[in-house]
Amino acid sequence: MATEKLKFKIELGSEMWDKPPIAEVLVNGKTHYKKEITASVEEPIIIEFEDTLEEGKNYDLVINRSGKTDGQTVVNEKGDILKDQILHINKIEIDEIDIGSLIFEGIYRPEYPEPWASQQTQQGIKLPDTIKNSPSMGHNGTWTFSFTSPFYMWLLENLY
Repeated sequence: MATEKLKFKIELGSEMWDKPPIAEVLVNGKTHYKKEITASVEEPIIIEFEDTLEEGKNYDLVINRSGKTDGQTVVNEKGDILKDQILHINKIEIDEIDIGSLIFEGIYRPEYPEPWASQQTQQGIKLPDTIKNSPSMGHNGTWTFSFTSPFYMWLLENLY
């Protein structure tokens, strides 16, 4: 069975005022990193690791975002957000190739907090189960980028 070893380089930054978000980075369920993200968006943390993948298989690069509690979002009487905790995926490189705009192909599955989610539903607002085109995660949840091995072949097929 043919394999390929890929280098992953992920830049993460956060907006926070009280407690930092926690990011866990996985490839097909295998954890490569799990820590609080105290770095800013302007000066992000760079997470680097390698993984060996079997050619011909599908893979998911997952960023599991946690650590947000009810008190992390502060709103005024009008409902404007004054303070928040957000995790940003600034950039992803796989095998020294910046995936660029393909970052927007990732699927974000937010875990909406209660009672806020129920209040939104009562107001007739349908919260989406998944969000595409969002490398910023305001709620706890997962962001998943799917690709196949060999990565270069997948990249050529999906670039434009």
